[in-house]
Amino acid sequence: MSRIILTILFLSTLIFSIEAQTAGQRMSLDVNRIDGTPYLFPDVGGMNNPQFSEIDLNNDGIMDLFVFDKTGDVVLTYINTGVPNEVSYVFAPEYAKAFPNTVKEWALLRDYNLDGIMDIYCYSSTPGIAGIDLYQGSYDATDGYSFELVLNGHNDFDLLSFPGFSNIELEIYVSRDDIPSIIDIDEDGDVDVLTFSQAGNKMEWYKNMSVEMGYGSDSLYFEFVDPCWGLFIESGVSSAIQLSNNSNQCADLNLSLNQSNIHVGSTSACWDNDGDGDYEMIIGDVTTNTLSYLNSSTVNDDETPWFDILDANFPNYDTPVDIPLFPAPFVLDLNNDGRKDLVASPNDVGASMNRNVAWRYENFTESGEGQFNFREDDFLVNDCIDLGQGSKPAFFDYNGDGLMDIVVGTDGFFTNLAEFDTRLIVFENIGTNSEPSYQIADEDWLGFSQYNDRNLAPCFGDLDGDGDMDLLVGQNDGQLFYAENTGGSGVPAFPQIIPNYLDIGGGQKCVPSIADLDGDGLADIITGFKQGRVAFFKNIGVLGTPDFNPDKTLAPNINGIGGIDTRFENNGFVDTRGYAAPKVFLVDGTEPHIITGSYFNSIYVYNAITSDLTVDFNLDAEGYGDIIQGQETAVDLADIDNDGYFEMVIGNTRGGLAFYETDYVSDTTLDNEDILTKIPDYQLVPNPATDRVEVLFRNMDVNDEEVRIGVLDITGKTVKDMKKGRSIQIDDLPVGVFIVTFYLGERQFFEKVVKY
Repeated sequence: MSRIILTILFLSTLIFSIEAQTAGQRMSLDVNRIDGTPYLFPDVGGMNNPQFSEIDLNNDGIMDLFVFDKTGDVVLTYINTGVPNEVSYVFAPEYAKAFPNTVKEWALLRDYNLDGIMDIYCYSSTPGIAGIDLYQGSYDATDGYSFELVLNGHNDFDLLSFPGFSNIELEIYVSRDDIPSIIDIDEDGDVDVLTFSQAGNKMEWYKNMSVEMGYGSDSLYFEFVDPCWGLFIESGVSSAIQLSNNSNQCADLNLSLNQSNIHVGSTSACWDNDGDGDYEMIIGDVTTNTLSYLNSSTVNDDETPWFDILDANFPNYDTPVDIPLFPAPFVLDLNNDGRKDLVASPNDVGASMNRNVAWRYENFTESGEGQFNFREDDFLVNDCIDLGQGSKPAFFDYNGDGLMDIVVGTDGFFTNLAEFDTRLIVFENIGTNSEPSYQIADEDWLGFSQYNDRNLAPCFGDLDGDGDMDLLVGQNDGQLFYAENTGGSGVPAFPQIIPNYLDIGGGQKCVPSIADLDGDGLADIITGFKQGRVAFFKNIGVLGTPDFNPDKTLAPNINGIGGIDTRFENNGFVDTRGYAAPKVFLVDGTEPHIITGSYFNSIYVYNAITSDLTVDFNLDAEGYGDIIQGQETAVDLADIDNDGYFEMVIGNTRGGLAFYETDYVSDTTLDNEDILTKIPDYQLVPNPATDRVEVLFRNMDVNDEEVRIGVLDITGKTVKDMKKGRSIQIDDLPVGVFIVTFYLGERQFFEKVVKY
């Protein structure tokens, strides 16, 4: 294997005896906002489109919280400490692994068979069919919850269904954009379904006939009994709702609502809000920021309410919901007072609000119709790191203090329809070498918000070979920002940002990394793209002056190295989305690995990397550590606590961060305990020089036996061979600029020197 020289700075603890870490074990880190106040649960990973249900996760008799985020199809679990009249949840991610990873688009927990254990109603997992899957829950005192897909008792259909024309079994239609109401409407002991029709604007009632047929609550025999439940009609092109003026007739279609036969999306929540024995409903629509509340002034004799009261800006007596775009309502007791509260969140992935996404309203009425007071618009979200849409982190010591900070690129915060406020955000490590702790230090580092370019993906490496870490930032259109670090070995400085660097590109959602993968002594660029492959751009310049051919398809570039492919394959179907996000790291200080996030939740690790990049690498792990952080994951590694193992930070499309341990050893090659916990703070003296230069170490005692030093000319040619020691003669070299290179153990450093 050719020697591969990485130009990435690895902060490592180099120790003799190492206690093994567990792959995929979450880390608990202290992280503060920019004002110094702590996040209670920093590693939730963010929220964009959360959906809320109750479940007793730990079987203590208190209903806990299940959050399903439609962005990334991620399950988040919280334990309720049960303090009366208080919202008191604690993030408990260990419970999330019990839920099946086939849950997509929407999920509501209900106890369909009345066994006291919550079950999952969710969007169809059958490709191409819009319907409802049902997973039956079971609970074991040792293993906790588990779920199994339920087949209808009268056929092998795995979707909730009803007999249609000629008794042909048809699925109960629910659009992937809708959220239905799952509730026992007729209170007969089996759970029914309310959903908007496929062809129009009416709420349909699918009645579960299980009890009527003598099967009890645990069977699924549905009939389509009401095509206009509630007797109202929603416009097909707006949020306008027409109420009926007749208690026995659906609303008139001859309306000034600009009707359409295409249903474009609605959400609903149905419950008996006023305790009078019939049901009220809240509806959200894809075309509006508000919620509509429907109620009845009278109780119908039959099982269909007549909604004749409408609040189209609910709750108009308090602070109405205002969520751009497409709000979804959920009713559940959030403060342990026995009354149903309301929480509303956006339901349109990628085009709706991605901050302040959980509007919580407290039900403050002791009896009669529930009245809702606005309490907060960032329920649970304010407790975690949430940077809006998309987060791509990179470890980097941005202030030169020897502690590894985190620079996060984002897709940005939603500002209005299809516009986002993008930027780089710095989390400064304010802890110690062994106990990292982070605080936001800069919310618009280097002023990247001025470029308004989504999908900012930073990486750091010594691209020009001068011994310090330069910056590349991926762009949404596949090109790169470049900023040379002119700060040398002290405090990094990036005075000039070059957009569209050398026109390098070739694919959407570019995520770069810097490494000398072909072992020629020059740092190359590798980039992942939306298509799931990783391109190699060979450095065809010289040391000090990097240069690249911008076309990834032209040699010596390689469009697709090592067989890396992060696209999802299922039963022969390959999704076109891969979202490769590669980072290169050294295991045990010697073995190069590539780790990459992906679109579909898996984190891939490749090893057996040689300088022949056309040969397939070894897939060391797919789904590393069984980590689930949702879609468009992006990963970076560093040994931030000096335990001899890499730690991992993961970003995702929800805009948050999560921290994990890994079982990859960072470096055990040095044997001097004086330098085990320190990164060298050095400078060349004198510089400029006439006859001799010395590497001066400021923060550690280093003897000559620990250092090897040599000199390269500006083209990278060796003009002074490596020798032991901290100093080297240059009196016989001509006047000009040279590169002093030295090794401290296995770590290589570069620094420019001027000979005069």
